[in-house]
Formats: sequence, structure tokens, C-alpha cells
Amino acid sequence: MQEGLDAEPRSMPVFLGVDHVDARVPSLTAVEAFYDRLMPELGLTQKKHSHVDAAGDWHGVDHAHAANVAEYYEEAPPDGAARFIGIIEDVSMSVVRTRIAFRVESRAELEAWEPKLRACGARGIDRSADMDAYPAIFFEDPVGTKLEICARDPR
Repeated sequence: MQEGLDAEPRSMPVFLGVDHVDARVPSLTAVEAFYDRLMPELGLTQKKHSHVDAAGDWHGVDHAHAANVAEYYEEAPPDGAARFIGIIEDVSMSVVRTRIAFRVESRAELEAWEPKLRACGARGIDRSADMDAYPAIFFEDPVGTKLEICARDPR
């Protein structure tokens, strides 16, 4: 029997969606202009800066700290907190093989993304090898972080 706040057993856990993503890059300066153009296209229209210290503690930017994080937020829905993507400078990072994927609603919308990605300064823009089975456009930010836009049917 399950203990705690929810005493009713569940057959499957409930997925509440992604709250945020923290992507680490070796240089915030090298990628910030790219994400400043890309994130509003994805609906993350609000931006703020933060500072993460060596211990991993988050702080607002003040006179004692320079910004080493750019956070891009969506408009907060009326019933919850806004989701966001944080781009965190970590000079010890090298390019990682993790891929961050964003979904669009249709293949027609996906087609419109190639010129947007070029305008943002995306590198290595490439289409999925099988656009019928997995309609997606793969690309990288200026330091090699792997990203994609896909039009998968969520069902």
C-alpha cells in the first residue's frame, strides 16, 4: 500500500509535463544571441538573467555576480507556473550528445522552421532521414548543443 499524501494506489504515475530544462554550455556569450532569436519563435518570450555559483546555488544578478545564466520563459498559464529553458554557462562543459526536441503542431509548421533556424544562426541544419516516419529538423546551437524541431503526432 502506498503511503503519504496519496493513499490510493495508482497503476501508472501521472506525467505532469516538463517544468524546465537546464542546458549547459561552455560559453553563454557564444550562444546567447542565438537563443535570444530562437526562444521567442518557440513561445518563450520572457527572459531573465541569473547567476549560479560554484556550489550550484542560484542567485539573482546583482553587483557581486555577473550573469552566467539566461532563462527563457513562456507566458505563465492561469493555472500554473511558466515553463522555461535555462542556458547555463559552465566552462568545464564540452559538447554533449543530449538532444533537446521541441514539437510543432503540424508538418506544414515544421516546413516553416528551416528559414527561421537559418535566421537564428543554427548550425548543421538537417532533415530526418525518413520525414514520413519521423518528421523532424535537426540542428545545433553555436557551441554544438544538439536540438530538433519535430512534428510527431502526440497520439
